[in-house]
Amino acid sequence: MGERKIECKILKQVREKKKLTPSELQKITEIAKEELRFLARNNIPLIPENYVLWFEIFCYIVENNLKLSDLEIMGLFKEKYPTAAEVENVLVEVEPGEKELLKKVASEIAAEIEEVVKNLERHNRNLSEKEESFKEIKESVEDHSIKDMVTQILVELQEIKKQNEELKKKLEEANEQIRRLAEELEEKEKESTLDFLTQVANRASFDRALSDMVNDFYRRNYPFALIMIDIDDFKKINDTYGHQAGDYVLQELARVLKSQLRARDVIARYGGEEFAVLLPGVTFSQALRVAERLRKSIEKHLFKYKDVQIPVTISLGVAMMRDGLDETAIVERADKALYLAKRSGKNQVKTDLDVELEE
Repeated sequence: MGERKIECKILKQVREKKKLTPSELQKITEIAKEELRFLARNNIPLIPENYVLWFEIFCYIVENNLKLSDLEIMGLFKEKYPTAAEVENVLVEVEPGEKELLKKVASEIAAEIEEVVKNLERHNRNLSEKEESFKEIKESVEDHSIKDMVTQILVELQEIKKQNEELKKKLEEANEQIRRLAEELEEKEKESTLDFLTQVANRASFDRALSDMVNDFYRRNYPFALIMIDIDDFKKINDTYGHQAGDYVLQELARVLKSQLRARDVIARYGGEEFAVLLPGVTFSQALRVAERLRKSIEKHLFKYKDVQIPVTISLGVAMMRDGLDETAIVERADKALYLAKRSGKNQVKTDLDVELEE
């Protein structure tokens, strides 16, 4: 027996940019309800990433009319995401494309709900007009049997209007929930690219940007430079002034560095007290000038935490992208230049060419 393919036909339609029918939208609601009950029952965090990942599982279950226990559903999840690393990471990390997919589904549902609400409003207006007509008829006829029949019609019209209003209210509430989910997704997406403490790009975001620039270099020979930056004697700052002061230094340093860069430059917290800067479209001499400007901006800046001045300097290593290098190689060259700056007395700029001269 071949290995079964766990996939969702509705999500496939969304990926292919096909318009969803009302019955398919209804099925999405049914799937989502089953999914949410399961997540709540099993204490799985109700966050957008989990909605995406578990929706695919429950979509497969509903579309194939499967009756599974929670344990079997967990097994299905592990089958979909087979390795231990994937199982551990899948609930806290999701590809941007999947987030876009969820936002697209939410957008489709929201658009359909808005259309239904508009139709309900039009329907209620028509009912009100009919109600007025029947009231006039009731007043004009003498026959009691006809009057009774008209009265019954009026009662039924009012009941339909009431039901429509209740449905409209529920739909508007659902639309508000979808809007909040979309906002949360936007926020999560933003958080997933930023370092929480310093609010500059995080390591994962930097890696993606570096990969894009390397590809751009080989595709159209577009130059770029990498600057690796390390705070001098950061452990001493933490030991002397405390870890909260250390956090302040990281935040303030990131802010100052960012203020010295162009909008298209990328600054990221590479790890610990180390930062990385990508400079697209620069020459070697321009990159060197930027690095020196960054060094001076930190050296001259007043770092003051709780009325205590903290001396802060940085060492920097610069490397230019060249033929034959990949992402790992250019980082290694910039790192070697940074270590040379450290060995040479700190608070200075060294380049990959300086390293070659030393070797």
